[in-house]
Amino acid sequence: MLNGLTRVSTSSELESILDIVQSSGEIAVVFTSPSIGDLETITSETQRRQLRIAGIPRGGYTILPAIPLYDDELLQMCERYTSANEYEKAEMRNSLYMREYPLFTYSIRHQRALFHPADYVSRILQFCSYYVQAPDADVLPLQDKSPFLHISPIKEICKHLRLIARGTPVAPDDSESPVPEQLRLHAESDAEKLAAERATAMSIATSSGGASETEQPSLFSGVAPSALFQKGAVEEVDKDAEDTMEDLTGEETVDAVHSFQAEYLTLDGFELVTKASIYYDREGEGQRVVAVYIPGGVPEDTCRAAAAVLEPAATKKNLRAPTNGGLPPDTGIVGYYDYLTNPTQHKCRETEYSRRNWGLLAQSEPLLKHLDKLYSQLAPMHHHLQRVAIPSQYQLCGTVFSTITVNRNFRTAVHTDKGDFRSGLGVLSVINGEFEGCHLAIKRLKKAFQLKVGDVLLFDTSLEHGNTEVVNPEIHWQRTSVVCYLRTGLMSSVCEMERRKHLNRLILLQLLNTEVRNTTVNINGADSSLPPLFVPTRLASHLAPVQLAALGFIVERTEKQSGCVVAMTMGLGKTLVALTLCFSQLHLAPQADILILTPKPIISHWVDEKNKWGMHGLHFPHFVASDGLNSLEFEQQLLEYERQRNNEKPKLGHIFVINGEYLAGFLRRFKRFTPLLMIVDEGHRVAAKGNKLTESLDRLRCNLRIVLSGTPLQNDASELYRLVGWVNKGVSRVLPPKRFQELANDINQFVEGDDGAFYNAVMAQEYIQDWMRGFVFREMENDLPPLHDYLLICGSSDVQREYEEKLGLTETAMTALKATEHRPHHLSTHPACYLAFISDSYQSMVSGWTVRAQSNTSRPRVSQLEEIDTMRLEQYVQLVENEQLDAFIDLSGKMRVLVDIVLRVQARKEKLIIFSLYVGSQDLIHRTLTALRVCTFTVRGRDSQDRRRRAMQEFSENKDLIVLVLSTKIAAYGLDFTAANHVVLFDSWWNPQVDAQAIARAYRRNQRKPVTVYRLISATENKFVLRSQTRKIALFKCILHERTSRQALPDELEDCAANEKDEERRIFWAKLKTTSLAGDSRALLNVYRYQESVRESE
Repeated sequence: MLNGLTRVSTSSELESILDIVQSSGEIAVVFTSPSIGDLETITSETQRRQLRIAGIPRGGYTILPAIPLYDDELLQMCERYTSANEYEKAEMRNSLYMREYPLFTYSIRHQRALFHPADYVSRILQFCSYYVQAPDADVLPLQDKSPFLHISPIKEICKHLRLIARGTPVAPDDSESPVPEQLRLHAESDAEKLAAERATAMSIATSSGGASETEQPSLFSGVAPSALFQKGAVEEVDKDAEDTMEDLTGEETVDAVHSFQAEYLTLDGFELVTKASIYYDREGEGQRVVAVYIPGGVPEDTCRAAAAVLEPAATKKNLRAPTNGGLPPDTGIVGYYDYLTNPTQHKCRETEYSRRNWGLLAQSEPLLKHLDKLYSQLAPMHHHLQRVAIPSQYQLCGTVFSTITVNRNFRTAVHTDKGDFRSGLGVLSVINGEFEGCHLAIKRLKKAFQLKVGDVLLFDTSLEHGNTEVVNPEIHWQRTSVVCYLRTGLMSSVCEMERRKHLNRLILLQLLNTEVRNTTVNINGADSSLPPLFVPTRLASHLAPVQLAALGFIVERTEKQSGCVVAMTMGLGKTLVALTLCFSQLHLAPQADILILTPKPIISHWVDEKNKWGMHGLHFPHFVASDGLNSLEFEQQLLEYERQRNNEKPKLGHIFVINGEYLAGFLRRFKRFTPLLMIVDEGHRVAAKGNKLTESLDRLRCNLRIVLSGTPLQNDASELYRLVGWVNKGVSRVLPPKRFQELANDINQFVEGDDGAFYNAVMAQEYIQDWMRGFVFREMENDLPPLHDYLLICGSSDVQREYEEKLGLTETAMTALKATEHRPHHLSTHPACYLAFISDSYQSMVSGWTVRAQSNTSRPRVSQLEEIDTMRLEQYVQLVENEQLDAFIDLSGKMRVLVDIVLRVQARKEKLIIFSLYVGSQDLIHRTLTALRVCTFTVRGRDSQDRRRRAMQEFSENKDLIVLVLSTKIAAYGLDFTAANHVVLFDSWWNPQVDAQAIARAYRRNQRKPVTVYRLISATENKFVLRSQTRKIALFKCILHERTSRQALPDELEDCAANEKDEERRIFWAKLKTTSLAGDSRALLNVYRYQESVRESE
């Protein structure tokens, strides 16, 4: 029962035999023996390498290479080949050498291929042709001679085509499957069948007194199936809920209509197209295919056969009245749909009509196959990207379509199709009817396409389109059309998690009444159409549903030789996802290498995570991590790797974790380094224009590129475009950069406050979301405790106001001040900090020790203070030395508010992190809190990894250590401080994602308490930073959260101090608002909820 789910140990002799099969393409016959292994060992290792196994000759087993084609491709080839003449067969065999074989590239892995996959395909075609035409007397002996008749899908294809060739009807399957059993090519694997036969034989032997096989000793005690996955990671089946809520026919939302009154098109103003043609949306640079017209593309009999089963799906129970003049038309959905906003138990599933009629829908397969073939021939890049993106379980009849919209006698008003995959095209065909007119017109092209029965139009469904008038509508007319497409919602994280939970339930059903005693489990083993995904058995229960879903999303893309972007909110465990992916890849390809590129400060975090989860079975024999220093240990590891590359030692897989600065040196040392997988942590760095790091990475021959980022969009939407284009180069060929920038500009215009741009922004937002869904796994939500995020507008003391006026801190003056490095943030921290900064020194508030400021000799600096400034600075030092701390603190609004927050947290016996961007502020905060006898520890960007690790441990274990002061931009990365549930952002950066990273040090997995964030905003420079932040957050929400958002206007922000629901906080806000600073101004002016600084539009 565990075969296909677990891995067993493999002998070196068996490894050698399988290496030969994999590299040479020759078959091998093996027999069970002590040197080779038992059947379980043979089948497990064969299946792991994706080779095929046949149960002949008698007592032995034949190992064959992996089949380098998808099942549907092989079926189509065999159909053509068996019906071709000898000349046509020769032409087909020659053409095999002109195409690509991505499955072959994946299955061969790091073995050197000594044969061309076309040779193997040619042998299969020749055998199939012989079998189909062979006399009955010759067929039976073939069963014992040819291993092809023992492996799927060749045996099913051969038998199916022989039945057709002999005129024997193919019996329909009794199940509700849309495909007859003879064509269910993703049946249980041959290896699993052999294992099942072996289990039966063992059962017979045991019941008749035979000796059973001795169980291999386990490395650890068995795991009960109920403990294999964590709570919430397994599908719960509520039959009552399914009965009452699943049938939601008609609630599919397929149109986007942007007018209260239906707009109908006439042929006036449109050129009627009647000949085969291709159209682009523009001339020259940035053009893209938007329409391909193929008159007579599908045989009429194929169309009408499909119409017989599809037409009943079109009913008036739908939400499409706005595109039919206010009355529901006859229309319906066939296939799969995403009911993400409906109260269904299963959000992503087949429609009601499909579920009730799967058996009948098999008659539409020829139509779908024909449309899929036309699509692949006439728009190959769109088709390829759609094949990469579509989840296997949503493929209709093995095509790139998940969904069919059926329209009957329906002249649609102007609309766009909502939720279609934007890197692909919709495929429209009329399949039945008698009518004149009713052409499909696309407004932007000013073309109307004549569509009769059998005509086909591939087109960009995001363009406004509708039907022209019907000629002679008073005469009874009939018209049935279908649009085939991929629903992007089926690739959402909601659907991925739902599918993952379903697969987990199937695995547990397979393991019922057993214990999982093997160290590794294939968590995709319940569905043979999915690529294998191996995880340590003891680790599976520690993987959250979102992590399992992300893993499933990634391996489906890597199986199809594509990369992807994993955009998960900080703290959801991206590093563990990546390490588990590495484990699975090395399990399948033990000799492969993996490159992980990460910022230098995070390297130790990867090492810590590897060590942490190693206790749960996540072992890597060769995990090489370095910050680029020529340490002895690192050099020894590199020398060991060099020996393996030179064949001085057996080659074993390595994982290299290095930083970008060291990458060039690494690649110079190891020329022709070819990793199987490349992972870039904090991958938004790849999106920067003119990035040297990207140039270095592009020189590596590696298609499997995974970008990890909680913040894939930092400043503008073009960054996301470059990221997606980097993980899959084909994307930019269907959506040119110029067109994407136009979409981004529409969003930016609304985000920056132009309400008149709302319509264009919504259209652009929907397009970008549908475009990226196939390549970006997004999970921006989390199941963490509540997050309370506040903007605290702090007042200024009389001294601060004096310097503000002196410096002229208007918005214009702010820009000038930035240029001369007289930073207003020093003034907002404290007047002493400002005066010390411009005099080029910081005076210790306790001992008189002078700390030099971080300075650049090239920048101008006031070296001499005015006499009054010198006196003030000395006065401030005296206040501290005389322990007149309140008087010192009251000279700054931000410092006063900060100290009161710290004292409140201390009284509650909780912990606090304070983030600041600037050394001067960090120093002053640390010394002030120390003077107040608050136990404080500071970690700066220049501190060693060892110091950071000790700080993390000390902060977690020492109850007396209340406060950590951290550098925002550097120390924020790669640290886990969930011991704190209060976070203060003493100052903010222009990029809100920097602040988000800082908050995620406390607000992440393993946080058990609600977290409160205090963003201290002064009346000087911070309000301009805030304005920049809110614009970028609005953009981030538009694109990644799918919420049309803009920055709030000043009069839209509401002070929440008085209506704060938490009584203790309400009292605290009131106290701060009545606290006076030097000069009698208030310490706290306003309190706002940070999320309200960005407004979402309906």
